[in-house]
Amino acid sequence: MLSRHFGANSLWKPSLAHMRPFSAAHIRRSIHVEAQPDKPADIPGLATYRAGLFIDKVFPLKMSALDIRPYLMNRSQQAMTNKVASLIPADLPHQFTVTRIEPHRRDGGSIVYFTFASEPTQEEAKRVGKSLVDAVDAFLATSARGRNWFDFAPIRSLPVKGVPFSEDIVRMLPSRRVRVEFGGPDLTVEQLFNEFRQFGKIVDIEMQPTSCKDTPRWAVVHFAKLRAATSARNCVHGDVVGVTRLQLSYVREMHENFIVRWIKEHQKFIIPLAAAALIAAIYAVFDPIREFCVENKITGRFDLSKLPLIGGVRQAAVRSLLWRGQNDSTSAIGQEVSAWTGLAEQRERLAAFLNEPPESFIVVTGPHGSGKTAVVEQATQDKQYRIMIDANKLGSQHSELEQMSLLARQLGWWPVFNSIIGITNTIDLMVAATTGSKAGISATPESQVRRILECMALVLNKIRLRSQKNLAATGSEHQSSKTLPPAMVPVIVLDNFMDKDLPFTTVILEWAASVVEAGLAHCIVTTSGISGYHEIQRAQPQRAASLLSLDDATPMGAISLLQKQLSASDPAPKQRDDSHDDAAAAAVDMATSDQIAMAAGVLGGRLEDLQLFVHKVHSGESPAAALEDIIQRSITEIRKYAFANDSEVGQCEHTWTPEQFWYLLTELAHHDSVEYDRMRNSALFAGNDVALLGLAEAQLITMTYDNDRPSRIRPGRPVYGVAFDRILEDPGFASSMSIKMNKKFIELETAKIRKAEEELALLNVFRASVDAHNTLTAGIALMAASKDANHRRPHGSRDESSDVIHPEAYIAQALRTGSSATAPATANGAALASRDGGKQKQSWRDWLLRRPAKPIADSSGAHADASAEGNVPAPTVVPGIPYELQGRVQFLLRTIHKSQQKIDRWDAETQANAVRLASL
Repeated sequence: MLSRHFGANSLWKPSLAHMRPFSAAHIRRSIHVEAQPDKPADIPGLATYRAGLFIDKVFPLKMSALDIRPYLMNRSQQAMTNKVASLIPADLPHQFTVTRIEPHRRDGGSIVYFTFASEPTQEEAKRVGKSLVDAVDAFLATSARGRNWFDFAPIRSLPVKGVPFSEDIVRMLPSRRVRVEFGGPDLTVEQLFNEFRQFGKIVDIEMQPTSCKDTPRWAVVHFAKLRAATSARNCVHGDVVGVTRLQLSYVREMHENFIVRWIKEHQKFIIPLAAAALIAAIYAVFDPIREFCVENKITGRFDLSKLPLIGGVRQAAVRSLLWRGQNDSTSAIGQEVSAWTGLAEQRERLAAFLNEPPESFIVVTGPHGSGKTAVVEQATQDKQYRIMIDANKLGSQHSELEQMSLLARQLGWWPVFNSIIGITNTIDLMVAATTGSKAGISATPESQVRRILECMALVLNKIRLRSQKNLAATGSEHQSSKTLPPAMVPVIVLDNFMDKDLPFTTVILEWAASVVEAGLAHCIVTTSGISGYHEIQRAQPQRAASLLSLDDATPMGAISLLQKQLSASDPAPKQRDDSHDDAAAAAVDMATSDQIAMAAGVLGGRLEDLQLFVHKVHSGESPAAALEDIIQRSITEIRKYAFANDSEVGQCEHTWTPEQFWYLLTELAHHDSVEYDRMRNSALFAGNDVALLGLAEAQLITMTYDNDRPSRIRPGRPVYGVAFDRILEDPGFASSMSIKMNKKFIELETAKIRKAEEELALLNVFRASVDAHNTLTAGIALMAASKDANHRRPHGSRDESSDVIHPEAYIAQALRTGSSATAPATANGAALASRDGGKQKQSWRDWLLRRPAKPIADSSGAHADASAEGNVPAPTVVPGIPYELQGRVQFLLRTIHKSQQKIDRWDAETQANAVRLASL
């Protein structure tokens, strides 16, 4: 019928010579057609059908993130539609009409929907539609339009066998693996091969395991080329094979690069090499930057405040703020070192040390508030290069990593990569896990600190060389590093360095010692205790450090300073508030000589306390109120830090106990200072100085040194002496702490008694009988009576019968009298015996210890006559004890007796304090 309407030559047929060879030509290739009843054909007896074809290789596929081919084409919708329309021949038969074009740029092709006229049977319509697709494919194979610059293979046209799923989901990228889900019975491998082989070579077909119960059932078809997979996805999706509907989707492929795979297989070599390359890159790139930043920090060449204009404005603003907040004379106290007794001389000594070539450490010691910082600042204010390391700020950080970062900021070491420590440690652990030995590239905060200090040493060396070069250019007489002008030698200040327990103390001291020995800089260390001086000396053992000791001012010096500051006139009263100025002037006028003397006596010569007192008086407070406020603040500080374990102020961990500090407080309240050794060997401290050192570090006490060892203990600040008295006068708190201290004493003495009783039990000195208690009582009574029997025999008595004392007679008599707890027997009768031929007197203790006999002197020092019977001392024995153990047993019993007396006394004091508390 078609030949009747169109003629024998009207149907355009491609020649077989133009057809591409296809190894799977025997596979049936169908097409999905749909009748269009609303669109009648132009020729009677024919029907209109709708079908689709997929034109492949129209657009480039993006193979990787570096593939720029998709961006070289016009990606507008109209341009892509026009490009696809140009690939369709214009003279196709069967009323071929293109209805819609859907470019699928992600899949590299486009679906073309068309209508055609055919006999109204499904088989004939599929045959005609398939012939039209083959005609388009043949046209593309022979036409110049069938090839693109981005793909050497010709464009091909494939029939759409199902219902395409048009989507632009970003995640569903093309893949050579296509997942086929079955909407019905599973297809066999043969059926899948016949369905998909027409699109390209198949590498593998993976069926879902029979043990897997997941639904829907699936299979994965692995194509050899990506274009084959995209064609199958667009042509087969929605196709029905038998009664099974096929749903196709891409399976995401995990591409492993060859280089990555080689690295994974050779980790033993790659990881150390990569770590070494990373570290080398960091050294090569960042170390010059860090040296530049450190040098800028030292020289301050980019500090805008040093410019005349900006620096003047800044100083004026600071003076204005200080003027609003306080009196000018008060703000200048810290700068008037010359008015402070002893500080001016120490400042001159420090300046003299700095004018010499650097050879050793310069240590400035003194209690807190003694003016160490002021002396150092004034002595170094003319120095061109000044480096400050504040140990107080470093000690306030919580971890070593934070301390290292803060040290880097103080020295200007930037950039700081804290994460590099974790990275290198991880790499080292990985190498150790794979090779069995560490690579030695792990980093720690201490190693980073060493790097920072090494960078600082390099910068100091550069500064010295540059200074030498400048001096040589100017023809100066200073030519070597040891003879540089004093102002050009850098100064390193370790402020409060030994007062904090830093993990990098040894590292910094060793570095500073090397810098000083090399003549690169002076190093000044300020510390509040002489103990830090010894650690500094150990860092540089071959040279003695220069020591400057500061102390609190004398009472006359404190009075002089207070009088000078309180009598200072207000230089600009018009700029201040009138009411505030009148109140301050009235307060200053109230400060009489007696009040100043009283304040100096309470505050002592501590500079910071005197500054606070002057500030309060200038603020309008009366001298008495200002002094009382400082005392109350001191009491609060002591209660807060010293008695931190007390329930009234919360719980805290300290190296001392509240009972220990209360015992020390009571001693310091009655004496200006106490012996260090006596307190250290007392019952509460038990020979351990950890608590005392902790109290000194907390600034609650101050230890004075004699011959480089602690000698005496004083209050941490002079005002603490009055605060101790006030705390001791508080009846409630004093009674409570006395009860706690007495209980602690009782606990210690009870432990001592228990220990003595255990030793007596180990010596088996008591019989396991009912009279053991009576025996112990008799022994204690004998020891008590022996203290009163201190008589001596008169000199000249030569009774032969009393020359030798027999312990057996004593023990026998004591055994007879022990059950009745009688007093000790005397030396008469059975207590004494004679030895034939004996000419010298000997007590039973001397006989027991085998000591030679010697004359016994009376209390006046003269030899007494031993003839009087009543003057013979009354030796004591414990009933039932062998005489070989009498000495040790008597000592233990005496210890028990003394401890029990102490317990009784402390128990009485505890009861009295309890009654006192109850009466409050």
